[in-house]
Amino acid sequence: MIEAKELLKALIKKASTDPQRGALIPIISALQSIGLDWKLEMIEEDMYNILLPLSSSPKLIVEVHYDVVPPVIEGYQTKEGEENGRIYGRGTSDVLGGVAILLEVLKRLGREFPWERAGVWIAFVADEEKGGKGSRHLASSLPSTIQYALVIEPTQSKLAFSSCGALEYELIIKGVPSHGSIPERGKNPITWASRFIIKMEEALSKLNTLYNPDIPIQITPLFISGGSEEYSVPHETRLNFDIRIPPKVPISDVEKEVNSLLENDKDVEVHCKLVEEWAPSWETDEDTDFGQLLQKLYKEVYNEEPIFKVMESWTDAHNFWAKGIKPVIWGPGDLALAHTPFEYIDIQELEKGKEFLEKFFYRLLEF
Repeated sequence: MIEAKELLKALIKKASTDPQRGALIPIISALQSIGLDWKLEMIEEDMYNILLPLSSSPKLIVEVHYDVVPPVIEGYQTKEGEENGRIYGRGTSDVLGGVAILLEVLKRLGREFPWERAGVWIAFVADEEKGGKGSRHLASSLPSTIQYALVIEPTQSKLAFSSCGALEYELIIKGVPSHGSIPERGKNPITWASRFIIKMEEALSKLNTLYNPDIPIQITPLFISGGSEEYSVPHETRLNFDIRIPPKVPISDVEKEVNSLLENDKDVEVHCKLVEEWAPSWETDEDTDFGQLLQKLYKEVYNEEPIFKVMESWTDAHNFWAKGIKPVIWGPGDLALAHTPFEYIDIQELEKGKEFLEKFFYRLLEF
């Protein structure tokens, strides 16, 4: 029997040596032992999705990505091991814990489960952490009968019927150098970048007051570089930042605020570009038959009324939504811990997640 806890540790070990592809091998090994039909789909060289087309007329797909970010970020190594009812390691929350419990549930159900009647396909997908190529390819090639997607991501096991969009920018700010003791003779691009962030926070605060979203519009500075140790006002600074855009906030309004700040400040030369194509927010109707199924199941497994949340980050669900497939995001783990050196997942939450998924597949027989 595949045991999710031990499988998760094996996934972490492999993914830590190769964040983009490492988890692929233990997933394939587990699927071979389960005996269900599966196939590899090449997205590009050295990038693969694993697809389990378990029904000839599928109504929905269950999807989880297997790639992770590197285990060392800014020189900080991610803690690994089991301690105090938690498993630590890169990808435990995002989202190898979800991979592990899905594989254990598939092993429990096995070939004897009436997959054809359940009307479900399952996919383990590449490249969520980089460009989303795996889910983009998958969403574009699915049968037209698929109406819904359950996307496994860390939501602390809550149901997310909506998700934020995002704008990610890169600014190259050209300063005017001068000796460090006479800064007034130069134009400091680091100072400009700092003021820009504060002004952007103030502008977004006004939009939050205007639209009153469930979670606030927020700027996140991601990277800033420039300057030297040679006591000189820097010649150039690079600033990368992301703006989280919740549902019901027009992305065009946020773009206007960014452009207004850039256009109205002519003190330095600034080159601006979008790092990625902008991603809109999305919402799925929670009162669909699929939504009702998930809510009833949540109440049964977690013994409380369903707790909804807005997914804070871009996920593969965006690519399903763009193709007209209605996504819902759910999964064990805490997104706030992902991409940190202390990422972990609670073993008890994994156990509850297995119960949720196994009962979910049985509910599909009546869906």
